[in-house]
Amino acid sequence: MTTIEQRGSAIIRRLPANATMAEVGVLLGALSEYILRQRKDVSVLMIDNWQTTDNQPESYKATGDDHALHADAKRVQAHRQQAENRARHFPGRAKIMAMSSVEAAAKVPDASLDLVFLDADHSYEGVKADLAAWLPKVKPGGWIGGHDYDNPDRRFRFGVARAVDEWAADTGRDIDLDENFTWFARV
Repeated sequence: MTTIEQRGSAIIRRLPANATMAEVGVLLGALSEYILRQRKDVSVLMIDNWQTTDNQPESYKATGDDHALHADAKRVQAHRQQAENRARHFPGRAKIMAMSSVEAAAKVPDASLDLVFLDADHSYEGVKADLAAWLPKVKPGGWIGGHDYDNPDRRFRFGVARAVDEWAADTGRDIDLDENFTWFARV
């Protein structure tokens, strides 16, 4: 099973029938495509800022994450084009939102999503901001989750686990860990 299939399966297990979800940090759109192919009853908001390093938050750049350090505008545009091409296969079910996570969250109605999957800015500050922005968008009984929780690869040991653990402790939520360093919490 590929890493995309592992993450996708962890998400799909938590999606009810006729679900609407958001993937925040789609990069190439492969995970959204996998979910949309597996579940014909699911709609996905595909969110990414697709920005070069000079337009990324300082805290994100400081993590050393490759995606925060893309200086080549053509490469970043090629990533966005791949995601858009994937989304075209699912008219009415896939919607691209080319903007920052927090900016996109402001455009999504509260309690309208069954699941939000966070995989964008992996800095402590970024994950905290994403949790605050996206939590109100999840329906009661839905899920919020993300990627790279306790990933042993030093490139991914930014602030994910720390921010998620603090948030869970502050809100009294339990964290479900799943395949490929995914985490989820019931809302």
